[in-house]
Order: sequence, then C-alpha cells, then structure tokens
Amino acid sequence: MVKIMNQKQERPFNRNLLKQPTRAKLQDFRDVIVPHRNIQEILDLLLKNAIEPDDASVYLVFGVTGVGKTRLMLEFQKRMVEHFMDELIENPGSLIVGGIEVDSAEGGKFNYSDYYIQVLEALREVLIDYKITYDIDSAEQSDADALLGTFESKNSKALRRAMQKVFINREVRAFTLDEAQHLFDVAGGKQINTQMNWLKSIANKTQTVHVLFGTYELLKCQTVNGQVGRRSEDFHLARYHKNKQADCEEYKKVIITLQRHLPVSSEPNLEKYADYFMEYSLGCVGILKSWWYRSLKNALDDNAKTVELKDFEAKALSSGRRNQIETEAINGENNFAALHNQEYYDLSKIEPEKSPSQKQKSKNVGERDSKRDPVGI
Repeated sequence: MVKIMNQKQERPFNRNLLKQPTRAKLQDFRDVIVPHRNIQEILDLLLKNAIEPDDASVYLVFGVTGVGKTRLMLEFQKRMVEHFMDELIENPGSLIVGGIEVDSAEGGKFNYSDYYIQVLEALREVLIDYKITYDIDSAEQSDADALLGTFESKNSKALRRAMQKVFINREVRAFTLDEAQHLFDVAGGKQINTQMNWLKSIANKTQTVHVLFGTYELLKCQTVNGQVGRRSEDFHLARYHKNKQADCEEYKKVIITLQRHLPVSSEPNLEKYADYFMEYSLGCVGILKSWWYRSLKNALDDNAKTVELKDFEAKALSSGRRNQIETEAINGENNFAALHNQEYYDLSKIEPEKSPSQKQKSKNVGERDSKRDPVGI
C-alpha cells in the first residue's frame, strides 16, 4: 500500500514495524511518496488537462533519470481513478486510465503490432490473438497509417482498430506511456515525424489524452511539424539546484520527511547533511530515495539502531555514474532552455564533490590551494 507523507507528522509509521523482518521495513520505506513541489506542480496541471482536455491531445513529461517521472505517473493514475470514482461505480466496465512501459526499438525499427498487443493487454482486452482485418476501406486510412516499422502479424491494422475501440468503449480518459523515449528510437527525422503523427492520430480518434513520460530525448518531438507542436504540450520535471535558495529549502523538507519515515528505532539527524545529499543526488528526489533505500538496507543488515553517515557514504553512486547523469541533465536542461528561449544553465563551474567527512579535513594556516599557477603572458 502506497503512503503519502505529511511532513508535520512525527515518526508516522507503526512502531510495530520495528519488530518486523528487514524485508517488511524496506518495503514500507519503498512505498513512501514525498509530495514535493516540482512533482506537485506538474501533477496538478496534468490532472487539470486530463479531466478537462483542451486542444492538446499529447502531453510530454520529461526530465533526467532519477528525477521522479515514474512516481509522478503512478500518482497521476491514482488521482484519475479517485476523481472519476463515481463513474467507475456507475459503469464498472469503464477503465478511466491505463498505461504501459514502452519497449525499446530493435534494430532502429519500432514494432507496432507488439505495441498494440501490449496496450490491449493493459486494457484487459480478450481474444487478442483472433483480431482479423476484414477488408478495411482504404478511405478510412490516414497518412498516419503508412507506418515505418516491423509487424509481427498480418493483422496489425486489425489490432490497431481493436485498440482504438477499447479506448472508446472502456471510456479511457488518459493513457500513460512510461519510458516513452523508446517510441522515437528510430533513425532520421522523417520517422520521428511519422511516430508523432501516428500517436496524435490515435489520441484524436479515441479522444484519449496520451501522456508520455521519458528522458530529454522527448525534446526531439518539439521540432517535428507545426500541427504536432500545436496539439502537444511540454512539462519539464526539473531537478533541484543547489545554487537556488528556494530549491535548497524544498530539498531540505524532503530530507526531513524521509528521515522521519526511516524504520529504525532511533531517528537520525540528517538535516545537517542536506548540502551533501543534494550534491550527491544531483538534486533528483528519485536518486535520493533509492540511495536512502540502499543505505537503510546497509544499516539493517548490520543490526544498527539508526542509519549513520557511513551507511550513506558506502552506498552513494560512484563518481562516474554521477558525472554521466549530471552531463545528461545539463545537456537536457540547456536543450530545453534553447527551445523555450530561456536562460542557459552555467556549465563551466562544476566543482569536485566532497563528502562531509572530506570537508572536515581543513588546510593548515598558510597552505596554498592545489592549482596550476598562470604562466606566460
């Protein structure tokens, strides 16, 4: 059962949890959701657009890995069900919301038949293997039907028609695609254009809002064509930046909230390491949560009564992994800024990371910083 945390609560978990095995404690911590600012703002906008759709039919939610896109998607699905609960009770056959995780393209070609089958399975359709094309009138076929990809069966169009009917008959208001950047793992701008037109066509014909969650690779879709741009909308799930005071304050709230939900007998005082956690998690709450999960397990395996700094230092992401994620984040943020005429992030001032234990080692009086002196003119 997923729990949404209230930051004003003190040790909100059941104290009997401390008597449970490690697996139960870890699962309890995994189920915790932190409703922080960046996710909450986008969640509210997505719900508003899905409940009362405007001219856009496709929404793109993108950010760096570990920023919390999948968690946002799950919360969006949950809130949609809650909002339309009366309709679900009145019509048990309706679904309101569904979703899949998109598989990566093999050999640079997207498999449409497999996609339709996955969607039909997610929407609980039966007799998928018996969908047959019965002389579909060519007049019904749009340019979006001329797809470039692979087809596992001769009945790909029948599968698509069945999928669209399920969207309509089961009253699916919104459909989510996790790892949606895999839709565009194809070579060349022409195929990206085809993919976006294909998806827009499905959304328009079924009147089902499609919400794509993925990496900054989704930015490719912005320059496809004017019509697609008009019928889609972007949502940037940003990470928190240590050079912004408001971001630091919000991140500290996240740390305090997670700290109170650590299922250990003695609550640690981790707020004082907020700068360290923000730097080593790159301002991504998803990375922070996974890191704390590993650190909690490390402490529980040692039968510790609390989680200490050494547990976090032992389970932090390696420097190479952090550098790669940060590079992807900066490149994505700058691409987004360029497309939206915003100010670029500063790429030139990336300082080496230091853990709290390293920062305690101060220099002797009069000792110079280790750096190369300027030479020449």
